[in-house]
Amino acid sequence: MNISNKYTKKYLIRRITNAIIVFLIIVILNFLLPRLMPGNFALYYYSALLQDSGGTLSAKEAYIQIEKLFNLNKPLYIQFLIYLHQVFSFPPNFGPSFEYYPIPAWNIVFNALKWTLLLLGTSQLIAWTLGIFLGVYLALNKDKIIDRILQPSLIFMLSIPPFWLGIIIIIIFAITLRILPPTGAYGIYPTPISVLKHLILPMSVIILATLPSHTIVIRNSALEVLSSDFAFASIAQGLKRRTLIIKIIRNSILPSLTQLFLSLGWLFGGIYTVEYTFSYPGVGTVIANAVYARDYPVLEAALFITALAIIISNLAADLIYPLVDPRISYAEEI
Repeated sequence: MNISNKYTKKYLIRRITNAIIVFLIIVILNFLLPRLMPGNFALYYYSALLQDSGGTLSAKEAYIQIEKLFNLNKPLYIQFLIYLHQVFSFPPNFGPSFEYYPIPAWNIVFNALKWTLLLLGTSQLIAWTLGIFLGVYLALNKDKIIDRILQPSLIFMLSIPPFWLGIIIIIIFAITLRILPPTGAYGIYPTPISVLKHLILPMSVIILATLPSHTIVIRNSALEVLSSDFAFASIAQGLKRRTLIIKIIRNSILPSLTQLFLSLGWLFGGIYTVEYTFSYPGVGTVIANAVYARDYPVLEAALFITALAIIISNLAADLIYPLVDPRISYAEEI
């Protein structure tokens, strides 16, 4: 495939530049966040140092260590330059966690990220696959009883907050029926069976929260395909129903693929609330604990990686769409 037939250099430069600008704004806000909040974030770190040392540090010694670690004795612009150097190093350096001193904040967030990606990947693979087949099925049965029942039901499900749905599921399956664990990512040891058992409830919430949007997008796209001359010609030629369904799926899947990438920003937010509801050790639980503990380094690292993931997913949705759909091209854009 010739990429030049899909994009102009001007378009690629503009899209990538926009993404870089948004990323830099996030980096600046991350730097300003602990410095603009009421009080002095260094006081909380000072308390952590005293607790870790058993009270043997003097106030002056503790403050000197804080100044040295966070460069608070330097002008603000010097602090920002040092911050940029630390953030763009590998791995990024946001300093040690206040709550888990001296563990680096980045290590805490990065270790939690694997659980978030596991929950995100499995739930969306299932929800997207089910949404494709359910959407096509509803399109083939437009205005029939099943379509009239499921359409408003799916729209109603979109209005349910994921955390509320999580609480209901915990009450039913963990407290009342006692068939699945309500919290955590595994039992004593992270065996595959234990991880799977703890994954089922939070994964089910995310699937129920995202399945309606996937289904509705696929249904609308499949209806457009069914009303096209291509579909009428295929039906007139006596095409087998199974072959027709495959062709409908192939021609209606692209809008859902784009919607999947574009919804990743909402998905991260939704998954974070579900993680906290189930005490699942993902980034969402880490952010909630960091907010309560005022652990600014961990909060900065978590917001940084979240913003980066959202920016990359939005950029990927914009750039991948013309590659998977031969009808779309940005090569003619001025």
